[in-house]
Amino acid sequence: MACLVLAALLAAPAAGQTPVSRRFKETVLAPFPQAVRESAVISPDARRVAYVRKTAGGEAAVLDGNEQKTYSKVAELTFSPDGKTLAYAAKRGDQWLVVSSGQEQGPYARVGPPVFSPQGGRLAYVAMLPDETRVVVLDGKPGKPWEMIFEGRLVFSPDGSRLAYGARLTPAAGQTPQWFLVADDHTWGPYEFLGSLTGIHFSPDGKRLAWAALSGKKWHPVVDGKPQGSYDNLGELVFSADGRRIAYAAAEGGKWTAVVDGKPQGPFDAIGEDTLRFSPDGKRLAYAAQSGKSWCVVVDGKPGKKYDGIGQVKFSPDGRTLACSARQGPQALVVTGDREERLFDRIVAGSLVYSAGGRRLAYIARSGHNSLVVADGKRKPRYDRVGYLTFAPDGRRPVYAATRGKEAFTVVDDKEAAHRYESIWMPPGEPLKFTTRTRFHYLAVKSDNIYLVEEELD
Repeated sequence: MACLVLAALLAAPAAGQTPVSRRFKETVLAPFPQAVRESAVISPDARRVAYVRKTAGGEAAVLDGNEQKTYSKVAELTFSPDGKTLAYAAKRGDQWLVVSSGQEQGPYARVGPPVFSPQGGRLAYVAMLPDETRVVVLDGKPGKPWEMIFEGRLVFSPDGSRLAYGARLTPAAGQTPQWFLVADDHTWGPYEFLGSLTGIHFSPDGKRLAWAALSGKKWHPVVDGKPQGSYDNLGELVFSADGRRIAYAAAEGGKWTAVVDGKPQGPFDAIGEDTLRFSPDGKRLAYAAQSGKSWCVVVDGKPGKKYDGIGQVKFSPDGRTLACSARQGPQALVVTGDREERLFDRIVAGSLVYSAGGRRLAYIARSGHNSLVVADGKRKPRYDRVGYLTFAPDGRRPVYAATRGKEAFTVVDDKEAAHRYESIWMPPGEPLKFTTRTRFHYLAVKSDNIYLVEEELD
C-alpha cells in the first residue's frame, strides 16, 4: 500500500501557490479509521478499497465499506488487475480457504497469497494438503502434489493463458533435492535449485519462457527449455518487447558481464540490480555497471561517464532518449543523454517519468526537508512531500500529489487544487490515474472516511 502521508517537518513549509477551484467529484467508498489502514489495499485502477476489520467472531474483509463474511482470520487481500474481483485467504477453525468474489475454495491445511492473471480472469495459489505436500490450485482445480512450491513464484504469461512455477520433489535417501520448472503440462529438470533473484519470465507475447537453474554447482540460464551457458552466478533476466531478444547478468570468476543474445559485454565488478533495459523497439540495451569504485551506464555495449552510483535507468517511449539518476558524492542528479541536470540531495527512486510522446521528462527530487518536481530541467514549487507523478495525456502538464503541513492536494502545472485532504492514497508505484485526456482520479482520506475523487483539468 502506498500513501502520501502528512508529516510535520522541522523546516518551515515553502510559500504556497494560489489554489485553483478545479471541478471535482467526491464519492465516499468506506469508513477508514486508523485501525484498518495497515491492512488496506487499493485496487490497481485506484477506484476501490479493501481492508480487514476485527469483528465479534474474528475478522472480516471489508470491500468498499461492505463487510464480508466473518472468519477466525483474514489475510492476503488481493485485487484482480482490473479491480473487479477481490480474493483473500481466510481461516476457519484449523483450515484455510481462498475466497474470491465471495465464493470459497478449499479447505486446505494452509494456503498462499492469491495470484491473478494479468487480465484478472484466472486465479492461482499454493495450497498445502493434509500430508503436507503442496499443490498449485488454478481456477479452483488442484494440480500435481509436490514436496515444495517455489515461494512467491507463480507467474502467469502476459495474456494469462500460461502459468509457470518451480517445484521440488522428495529425493531418495542421501540424494540432493530435485527442483523442476513446471509450465502448462510440461516439466523441465531436475535441477539442484532455481534462481530466486533471476525469477521466472515469460516474453511479452507469452510464447517464450526463461529461468535460472543450478546444475553441477553452476548456474545456467534456461530459455525455452534449453540451457544457454554455465556461470558462477546469475542476476536479472529480461526479454525485449517483441520477445526476440534476451539479456541477463552473469558472473564468472568474480566478474560480471551482461550477456545479450548469447554475447557477453564487460567484464565489470557488478551490474546494477533492476537496471537491464531494452529500448521499446528492442534495438538497444542499457544497464548500470560498476568498475572499481565507479558506476556508469552502458548503452549498446559502450560505457558512459563515471559516477559514484547509478539508480533508475529509463528509455523514453520512442526509444530515442535514455535517462538515469546518478550519485555524485553526497548529492544526486539526473542525466539525460549527455546532459547533466542540477544537483539535489536525493532523486526519489523510481520517480523518472516521460510524457506519452517521450519529449518531456520529469522526476521528484529532495532538497533539504522539502520535495519538488523537476520537469524539463526546471524546478517546480517545494512541498513537504510529493508523489504519484505523471503527465497529462497531452504531454503538456505534469500532474502529481503533494502535502504541506496538515493538507494533501493535487498539483497541475504548478497550480494547487483548492480542495484538501488528510492524505492521498494510490496503489504502490502507480501515478494519479487518467481515464480521459482531461479527467484523473485518486483516493483520498478525510474525517475517517476514504473517497474516490475525480478531477477535471483546468
